[in-house]
Amino acid sequence: MSLSAIASASILCMAQDVETRAFFSTNADGAVGKQATISIDGEFDDWSNDMIVATCGANDMANAFHGSHENCVIDMYALYAAWDETNLYIGWQMCNTGDTWAREGDGPLTDYGRIGNVPLIVALSVNPGATGITGKLENGGYIWEPMVGHQVHVDHLFYMSAQVGQGAPAMFKAVDAAGNTNYGNGCTLFTAAGIKYQLKYGFKPSHLWRQKTAADWADAETPISDPSIVNNIYDVDCYDNLLAGPVEGLKPHDTNFDTFYEMSIPLKTLGINKEWLETYGIGCRVIGTRGESGIDCVPFDPSMVDNVFEKYAKDTSTTHEKDDEDILTYAMASIGHLRDGSVVPPAPEPVPDPEPEPDPDASDYDVYFVDQESNPWAQPRVWLWTGTANYSGGVWPGAQMTATTIPTYGNAWKYEFSTSDDMTGAQVIFNNGNSGTGNQTGDLSFENHGVYNRAGKIDTLSGVNSVSTTDVAGEKIYFNLQGIMVENPQAGQLYIVKEGSKVSKVLVK
Repeated sequence: MSLSAIASASILCMAQDVETRAFFSTNADGAVGKQATISIDGEFDDWSNDMIVATCGANDMANAFHGSHENCVIDMYALYAAWDETNLYIGWQMCNTGDTWAREGDGPLTDYGRIGNVPLIVALSVNPGATGITGKLENGGYIWEPMVGHQVHVDHLFYMSAQVGQGAPAMFKAVDAAGNTNYGNGCTLFTAAGIKYQLKYGFKPSHLWRQKTAADWADAETPISDPSIVNNIYDVDCYDNLLAGPVEGLKPHDTNFDTFYEMSIPLKTLGINKEWLETYGIGCRVIGTRGESGIDCVPFDPSMVDNVFEKYAKDTSTTHEKDDEDILTYAMASIGHLRDGSVVPPAPEPVPDPEPEPDPDASDYDVYFVDQESNPWAQPRVWLWTGTANYSGGVWPGAQMTATTIPTYGNAWKYEFSTSDDMTGAQVIFNNGNSGTGNQTGDLSFENHGVYNRAGKIDTLSGVNSVSTTDVAGEKIYFNLQGIMVENPQAGQLYIVKEGSKVSKVLVK
């Protein structure tokens, strides 16, 4: 993309504002990404400059003017898009140019300059005629807490940790006419939807335009600079291209401090196909958060810098942008086709996947819950997962358990499933359909055939057969668990039984 294309991007025929000053752009020269297949493998070789659909500059976020000493730099630079017959692919470049001025170990370079465990948000507008999602929950709070709302149309929100592998990344949709969502039927985990994302430390674009203005402070809390200095982020003359060679007054930039993310979303998850995408297009924005609010986004929105010089409540030497409420109003980037803001027809029903063949390597698993409290849950649910997959439906609060009975414990609940996956390290939560104290157990280690109550595992039914006292006669020889032969097995007791060459563990009832 040429310098002129970046600095003077074409304005979309949409009702929303679009920032085109300096190095901000949205669909410059009509760019909407391109058809390509991307491997989500933590490399960015599949991506190219002609996939860029929006840009910002570097060092143009609030922390550059207030709180530049902080770690976990959230600085959006470019948004990429591609698609094929099966998936939508989104990539975004983030940067940390603190190494051009900071000393090793200073705030921006702590933890190797890496981004911390903070939420990243991908917002999509698939069909402007569909109910939009505001970013709020039914209880009035915000998803995952960052106060980021959407006045432009958004109907899919994807929340994930900037540290891949942390937390439970999920997709959210509206559950009511007001655009609210929840952690139940409004939420689908990435693992259940087939959504993937990865990161690579490095820098992909061919240019790195860095805003060079800094604010002056008498001390950590007293600004000397006029707040209007923030407007320098819109001035092309206030930028240097760090990839063009040495910049006077700055140290060379090491791109290992930068981070590139890539993500794949199945088109069927969005309810569209490739032809629909290329005919009508979808809108996209990526938001980086810090504290309780947004700190930068691409395409850019001025809500990211409207409270720069105000103070963050938890650390007054840093910016209020970390805990202000951001309502995004500027246009999203179009992917697949330039959108004009009009309502588009619904997509055709995607061709359903064929029913999978039974996995011959799958094993059967089950788990039991006994509610021994004085106020038992009416219909317990189970949430069961590993670090790579979910085995209880993928949407909190998980799958309903079925009523059963267990000798000794009486009424109980059971959940069973089959998989060929390695269940090492699996965990389980039992709940009553809600979250919070009194409504769910803690994270418990999953054991196949395990019996649990609200406090944890209390027994294992693995390999235990149940027989009645009328079945103990015959050629069976009974031993207690200390190996002593028993002439008259008692109901409710566990024994080792030898029947010919067969040995088993039996609970007599």
